[in-house]
Amino acid sequence: MFHDRLFGQRFIVCGLFLMGLLGASLIECQVAWGNTPRLSVVLPRGVQRGQQHTLRMVGERIGNAQQVFFYDSGISVVEIKSVDGNQIDVVVDVAGDCRLGEHVVQVRTPKGISDFRTVYVGHLPHIEEVEPNSAIAQAQAIEMNVTVVGTITGEDVDYFVVQAKQGERISVEVQAIRLGFLFDAFVAILDQDRFELAACDDTTMFNQDPFVSIVAPADGEYTIMIREASYGGNGNCRYLMHVGNFPRPTAAFPAGGPPGSEIDVALLGDPSGPIQQRFNVPTEPGFRPGLTIATEAGTIPSALPFRVNELPNHLETEGNNTWLSEPVLELPIAINGVISEPDEFDYFLFSAKQGQVWEVECYARRLGSGLDPVMNIFKASDKSHVVGNDDSRGPDSYLRFQVPEDGDYYIRIYDHLRRGQADFVYRLEMTPVQPSLGISIPRVDRYSQLRQTICVPRGNRFGTVINATRENIGGELKLIEEGLPPGVKMTTYPMLANLNSMPVVFEAEPEAELVGALVDLRVRLADESQTLTGGFSNLADFANGEPNQALYYGCTVNRLAMAVTEAAPFRIEIVTPQAPLVREGTYDLRVRVHRDEGFAGPVHLQFPFVPPGVGRTNQITCPPEQSEIIYQLNANGNAQLGTWPIFVSGYADVEGGQLWISTPMAELVIAEPFVKIEIPRAGCDQGQTAQLVATIEQLSPFEGEATLQVVGLPPNVTAEPVVFTAETTELVIALPTTAESPLGNHKSVFCQVHIPVAGERIVASTGRTELQINKPPPAPVEAAPEPAPVAAEQPATPPPAAPLSRLEQLRQRAKGGEK
Repeated sequence: MFHDRLFGQRFIVCGLFLMGLLGASLIECQVAWGNTPRLSVVLPRGVQRGQQHTLRMVGERIGNAQQVFFYDSGISVVEIKSVDGNQIDVVVDVAGDCRLGEHVVQVRTPKGISDFRTVYVGHLPHIEEVEPNSAIAQAQAIEMNVTVVGTITGEDVDYFVVQAKQGERISVEVQAIRLGFLFDAFVAILDQDRFELAACDDTTMFNQDPFVSIVAPADGEYTIMIREASYGGNGNCRYLMHVGNFPRPTAAFPAGGPPGSEIDVALLGDPSGPIQQRFNVPTEPGFRPGLTIATEAGTIPSALPFRVNELPNHLETEGNNTWLSEPVLELPIAINGVISEPDEFDYFLFSAKQGQVWEVECYARRLGSGLDPVMNIFKASDKSHVVGNDDSRGPDSYLRFQVPEDGDYYIRIYDHLRRGQADFVYRLEMTPVQPSLGISIPRVDRYSQLRQTICVPRGNRFGTVINATRENIGGELKLIEEGLPPGVKMTTYPMLANLNSMPVVFEAEPEAELVGALVDLRVRLADESQTLTGGFSNLADFANGEPNQALYYGCTVNRLAMAVTEAAPFRIEIVTPQAPLVREGTYDLRVRVHRDEGFAGPVHLQFPFVPPGVGRTNQITCPPEQSEIIYQLNANGNAQLGTWPIFVSGYADVEGGQLWISTPMAELVIAEPFVKIEIPRAGCDQGQTAQLVATIEQLSPFEGEATLQVVGLPPNVTAEPVVFTAETTELVIALPTTAESPLGNHKSVFCQVHIPVAGERIVASTGRTELQINKPPPAPVEAAPEPAPVAAEQPATPPPAAPLSRLEQLRQRAKGGEK
């Protein structure tokens, strides 16, 4: 069953469904790989050491392979033979002392380097699974101490039968998901009456890869069953199943030691009981560190996780399940213990000085232990709690302990669920804060290794971004230019202390030999007085699944694959910027494309590295009819000032796929604006002309005439460009409106200035303001003229006045005719 390591939930999934999801994600990036070689699988998936083998490498465009890289010693290439355009046979010698386990391989062709894949080295002879063996009655008879090479198809179950004597150890270990595909194997051992003696789905040591080991209770036949955990499977569900008498411990105690030392180790979890062995700790951890166990009964197929560092070991002694008074440990130290019983608590006493800072890290799950450790630190004087942690390193714990006062302290370890088991080992490392450095190449495709290598065409360049990680240290960083392939040079600038990435451009001479190398690319502090360096690391996803394409198995390498490749039919260059990019401004970066005769395709351009505060379009295309194009950059008001290294990457469709190159490194200056303009809010009525009064402050001198254009105006409002010089302190800009200009307060108005500098023009935005457009007041209404008086005839005798009606009386009063 698959475990989601992020959320701690348990999922049962159909292998076929997840395999389909993974396949779909690979198809999406197919075009991007184009003519780049790809390596899909190495067959067989495992080989026996001490022999010569032929490896069939299957992929795309690898038929003309010139070189095969192995990341570790022990495997040497004898011959490369082309099968067809997508397959090669590689004859290899595997040394008798070759490290057991995973070995990483890559293929180089004249056009590039493939993604890396793996092959497993074992010590047992290999036999092939033979169908039909999908029922117990059809179980395939095999000898002990062999490695079965098989495949689980849909709803398939493979059965094998071995003969064993009473008291004989029967161990089975499966390598399945570690072979690089989403295959969750389940294995079981049955007696001759078909009763299950042991079964395993997942292990804390190998995740979805199971192992089981028993001591045979009687003479007779024992059946081994292997299937996909949810009865899925397909042709890609390959497995290596090691069957034999070899020990299969689940933990080593202690789980680490000083390099070059000789220590006694107890191997826990084997069904025959603890195994005591003396080991010589390697002087260096190696490519895949671990403890290889070899006894008279056999050799363990996969190494036990084992820490190698300079810390002195302290081994737990029983009686430490409560507060104790001795021994008092001196730091730094590595404390090794076992939570062997439920509800067990381990206490250790140590002394520390006020102001000291210690990194306290517990290794358990990372060592294959089932322990989920919880740590707490207490003052010894009053048993008061100081600090604690659970799950800062996945299920493992980590904390940084700043000592509050001189004195003795207890550290306590227990399991989160109060469980205990004989193999619940842990290693508690207490060290001073140590600085460290590391570098990597950021992914450009989430689930593939696209452009994770350096492939430089002859007479051309290839650019990338290098990411850096700093732990407990600051300062500028520099790449160390060592070990590059012949004819290749590197252009880089120091990485500033506040950044975690830098642009790097590699260039190959026109006559450089088509060669490749695995380069130990390293980084150091720019301060020459500091000696700290860090190396390269790259993780590739090999098996992803639900939920949300979570990573179930990945592969990490510690060197960067580089190669000189065949010449590209085009080149690109940046026209050196003469003017700066100013804050709140834009810059039209000119990029030239040079095409060889016979090549007339479009070239797609990207700007991989931008200084802080600078933006750009993700990609632009220079069409076939153009040899120059503008790549516009913009800077916000907080863009980091200074002179910055820049490059442009480009790709074109060459022979059916993308071929990537880059420009040489160039420099871009980010500067403060040359002028500052302030404009008070303006307004007018609809149909009138508003006036913007601009106050100009010169921040940097310039020569010639600059122009100012008001932009961001609402519809039906216009403004003519205005010319100004370095001596201009004020401008008045007319903004005519019309009856159709929208009413309201318009807040998007600002000025764009174009200033001549070194034959180019600086473009910047400044003078943000508001424009209020009001509705005009209504026109005044003219009063009607009074009619001319008409002369009335004079009666001889006026008639008596008629009495006023009540309505007329009220009218008279309204006119003031009656008091």
